[in-house]
Amino acid sequence: MSTHINGLALQRMHWIGLLAAILVWVLGVTEVGGNATIWFFKKDEMLAGLLYAFAEGSPQLLDPFVEGALLDPDTWLSSMVTALIVFLDFLPVVLSAYALWLTGLFFLRLSRGETWTDRNIRVLWRVGILCIVSPATYPLVETLQGLALSIDLPPGDRIFQFSIGLSSASAYEIIKGVLLCIFSIIMRDAKVLSDEQSQYI
Repeated sequence: MSTHINGLALQRMHWIGLLAAILVWVLGVTEVGGNATIWFFKKDEMLAGLLYAFAEGSPQLLDPFVEGALLDPDTWLSSMVTALIVFLDFLPVVLSAYALWLTGLFFLRLSRGETWTDRNIRVLWRVGILCIVSPATYPLVETLQGLALSIDLPPGDRIFQFSIGLSSASAYEIIKGVLLCIFSIIMRDAKVLSDEQSQYI
């Protein structure tokens, strides 16, 4: 009877873990693919939105002859700077997708019967660290994008905007990361205790 129950539990864990891994990986691909699609089809709108955000503190990006209008990006923004801006915009997305990939790997290993393994414990720790670090990438990217824009501006008009802050979503992400790191430590210590007890049996 117990063998039958164990077999059902393993089979259930296999399918649930596999489904969870697929869902998480699809979410990661969708996140990267969605951002790439927006930049591919609406590059001008994305650049305009970014420039308007910087123009609030940097009026040199506004057209002096038309009130409230941006300088035409096509006339002064080089292809190198545009590529830098797009690359920097992808950094938080790629970081998030990497965390999702690791999460999917964790569930895939669970589906294969790996529960209390060192590999899975390390994956949980990495996902936790990524969750803690990821909120800091947004202000960093904003600062770097301002510096990238400055490449094409005259020396006296260059931009340096440094922002720092903590939104409720960022706080939630940090707390989630801390909890995952704590859980990975608990798993590691529980595994050590389990291994020691199995040696005495």
